Amino acid sequence: MSPDVIVIGAGAIGTSIAFQLAKAGLKVMVFERGRVGGEATGASAGMIQLNPDRGTPPAYAALSTESARLFSALAAELLERTGIDIGYRRAPLLHVTLDEAEEARLRGHRAWQLDHGMTVGWLDGAAALDLEPALNPAVRAALLYQDHYQALPRALAQALARAATDLGAVVREGAAVDRLLTQGDRVIGVALGSETIRSAETVAANGAWASAWAEALHTPIPVRPVRGQMVGLSTTATPLRHAISSSSGYILTKADGSTIVGTTVEEVGFDARPTTAGVAGLLALAPRLAPRLADATVSGAWAGLRPGTPDGLPLLGRPPGWGGIVVAAGHFREGILLTPITAELVLDLLARRRPRLALDVFDPGRFRIRAA
Repeated sequence: MSPDVIVIGAGAIGTSIAFQLAKAGLKVMVFERGRVGGEATGASAGMIQLNPDRGTPPAYAALSTESARLFSALAAELLERTGIDIGYRRAPLLHVTLDEAEEARLRGHRAWQLDHGMTVGWLDGAAALDLEPALNPAVRAALLYQDHYQALPRALAQALARAATDLGAVVREGAAVDRLLTQGDRVIGVALGSETIRSAETVAANGAWASAWAEALHTPIPVRPVRGQMVGLSTTATPLRHAISSSSGYILTKADGSTIVGTTVEEVGFDARPTTAGVAGLLALAPRLAPRLADATVSGAWAGLRPGTPDGLPLLGRPPGWGGIVVAAGHFREGILLTPITAELVLDLLARRRPRLALDVFDPGRFRIRAA
């Protein structure tokens, strides 16, 4: 097969792009260095939440809002096409505090969000406990977000890959792209060892590894790995009614009945090991937020390398001066949330039509401008 488009990376972002391109009738080939959904996607908690603050650029808020809106239809379509339930469920969030100073900060945060059209409730400690009896009785206050959701990230990537292959896409696992093939100012394909595959377009969607293409493109692609450790718990107690978050982390019960505690944010390079210190901190957090979890069984610990950028915004677009390539990476902790909209925007770019949302703030060339 000589593909129209090569997609590098088969996490949620890459598989979603492959699915949308295949639906549009393009011949797609996906290369994944490991397994589908096996890197940052598989390590994610899968929370689909909107929580902008004063520092959130309006374009990023619009991107997130539109992507969250698209999720319900995507989940239904994937279930119909593949029979895979991606675990898309409402997951109301309680952001709690046990600290007086933090309570004042949360009041200010809520006031700003209300002024900007968000729906967010305020609960005192007693009301929070009535709503979520598993909470620490010392809770002082909580913000309530009723319209938050969650998904099973690995199931999401697997369903997207299945749907793409059913439409004719080819997904190759254990296939690491070594380099980009270039001709003048165009990318014309990729190489895997001695194997070369040519294509009209290539999409770099390989998360924290996207920086590998900077040298070939003579353009900064400052996407770096940021480790996030997670712990899984098993408990026979009644599942949590809400996702519970705090300034120190979060806990939530997934659609498959497991409870997840997360997460750390660590600048340790390409080191995806869960550590004693990281796991210990998460295990201390869980019973602090929900005391009954002190009796839960630890079912696992893992870590993922989330793709961070210097300004916290993803790279979406063509590198300056280049044809034949689009970068879709650097989604950091919002890769699951931004999965549907990223794929639709990449399709817009490859179809050479005006993207449905403005992408200027996400232009990969912004870092070259700063470096100059």
